[in-house]
Amino acid sequence: MSTPHDPELFDELMREERRRRPRGRYVAGALVFGLLAVVGVLAYRATGTAPGDRLPAGEAHGLDVTAGQCFWSPTGTGEVDVLLTPCTGPHTAEAFAVLPLAGGSMSGTDQPYQRTLDRCTAAARPLPGARVQVMTPNGGNDGKQRAVCYYRFDAEMTAPAR
Repeated sequence: MSTPHDPELFDELMREERRRRPRGRYVAGALVFGLLAVVGVLAYRATGTAPGDRLPAGEAHGLDVTAGQCFWSPTGTGEVDVLLTPCTGPHTAEAFAVLPLAGGSMSGTDQPYQRTLDRCTAAARPLPGARVQVMTPNGGNDGKQRAVCYYRFDAEMTAPAR
C-alpha cells in the first residue's frame, strides 16, 4: 500500500529544513571561532612580551633597574627595556635612585612626570656632561609604582659616575 505523495507538504518540509541548516552552521562556526580565539590568547600569554616576562640575558625592564646599575640609555622617557652593561664597560646611562610613587600618580597630564623628574633632579649631584632623566611606569606596568632616576651622559662612559 502506497502513501499518496503531497508535493506541497514535501516543499514545506524542505523549506523548513533549509531554514534550520544555516543556523546550525553559524552556531558551529561561532563556537569554533571562539575556541580558536581563546587558544590564541592563551598561547600569546604563554609566549607574550608583557612586563614581567623573561628578557634575554643582559636586558632588564627599565623599572627593574636598581641604583648603581649602568646601561645603554633609552631614546626617550617612559618605561622601556634596557641593555645592562658593567659600569667599567661602555654605557650611556647610570641609575642613581629608585623613587616610590603613590598609586595612580602617573595618570593624566605631564605634571606628575615633571614632579618626578624634579624629585630626581633634587636627588642628583651635578655631573658635567650628564643630564638627569627618569623612567616612569606606562599603562601596563604590572603594578610597578616606582620611578628610576638616572644620569644620561652626553658621551659614552667607561667608568661609574659615583
